[in-house]
Amino acid sequence: MTSKTFIAALLLALATAISTIAGAASRPAAAADRAMPRSVVQPRPAAGQPRAHPAVPAFEYAYAPPVSPGLQEIYWRVRDADLWQQLPEVHAIDGMFALPRRLRFVTAECGEFGAFYRPGDAEVVLCYETLRTLYERGVEHQQALGLGEDHPLRYVRANVRFIVLHETGHALVHLLDLPVTGRQEDAVDQLAGILMLRFAGLDETPEEVTGNLGLAANWMLSDSTGAYNLQAYADEHALAEQRFFNLQCLIYGTDPDGFAGMVAVGDLTAARAMVCPRDTRRVSRAWLRLLLPHLAPGYEAYGDEAARYLERSGREEQAAQVAG
Repeated sequence: MTSKTFIAALLLALATAISTIAGAASRPAAAADRAMPRSVVQPRPAAGQPRAHPAVPAFEYAYAPPVSPGLQEIYWRVRDADLWQQLPEVHAIDGMFALPRRLRFVTAECGEFGAFYRPGDAEVVLCYETLRTLYERGVEHQQALGLGEDHPLRYVRANVRFIVLHETGHALVHLLDLPVTGRQEDAVDQLAGILMLRFAGLDETPEEVTGNLGLAANWMLSDSTGAYNLQAYADEHALAEQRFFNLQCLIYGTDPDGFAGMVAVGDLTAARAMVCPRDTRRVSRAWLRLLLPHLAPGYEAYGDEAARYLERSGREEQAAQVAG
């Protein structure tokens, strides 16, 4: 694919981007609720209750100009399309938590594929090289499966959302001093998945939401060879295949009946599928308990919704333990 072709496709991807917040906000709440099951609908403040703005804005967004000429046009397109304003999950939690300092989201040249969180600067960085690499992978995926022409663009959008939320998880763990008893990489994978399920754009169907998570899971296998050395086993990240199946389990656990076909096609084993509803429920409950104490003023309605979920899921957990 030529650089010109990639830039044109990237422009289209960002111009039609991810899920526009303005469009979502204009939809009546009742209509949105009918379009989404509770598992993927964001809680809303009570009628007539305005959202309070924090004294210090929680998030800040920026686009750093690259040095490499080959990345200049990508930078212009990303900046002009205002990519950060097209991430529904990020905007859903902007201002939701009482952070000790402002969290900055920035696109930048990195010299390689990647995204990362800088604790010293409280910055989530998305690399321009990542957009190019994701598009190329999306084209490969499209050609291998005979998918539609829009697939590479959807692949970019889905993976950018998951990658950014993964790094946002690292930021929240750091800034809120959240306890993580296992590997932090696994924990923020879980948080990214939960946020995509919970705060999807209101114009997205449940199938689109879970499909986006499936595309994020696919990316995790992009560099998998099945052959591992000591460094891979000792790495802070789980093996690519483990991350893939963990995310598939999270998807399956939201609706075992609806996603029963995942076992048939080999996206999940029958044995793992049996525990996925429990695992999804426990992951959701754990992150809610960790984050609820840090809600900013004006988000009481979110806390009330979360409290109802904790009560309901607690009863389900107890029933499952009795049945098991």
